[in-house]
Amino acid sequence: MANKSDEPTIHDVMALLTTVSGRLQCLEVKMNIIESIEKRMENFEKDIKRLWVVHEDRSKKVEERVSRVEDKVEGADIHAAELAERVQELEKERDILRDNVSYLQSQSMRNNLVFTSVPESNGNGNETPETTE
Repeated sequence: MANKSDEPTIHDVMALLTTVSGRLQCLEVKMNIIESIEKRMENFEKDIKRLWVVHEDRSKKVEERVSRVEDKVEGADIHAAELAERVQELEKERDILRDNVSYLQSQSMRNNLVFTSVPESNGNGNETPETTE
């Protein structure tokens, strides 16, 4: 047999096995923690993906709404320009009508002159209408 000092005793082997067992238990605890972290990360990734999909959907909806609003604004601008042009036409027509009314009033007033306190020389009543005019 070999020298007793070169060979480990059962007690030494048991101490080493206990140390190795403790380390393995520590590693198992850490592996369990890592597995739970991995599961949480997977759930986190799923949540992020769901949020990203929701974000993209909302972004598309907002873009569609903005596009519709832009179309309506462009239509309103065109309509406003048409209305401004129509207002200018109506203002020109109003000015023309105002001038016409002024002209007609002046013509009417000119034709309806009434002279008073002018002595008539038609004493015998035989003045013709042409003479009166």
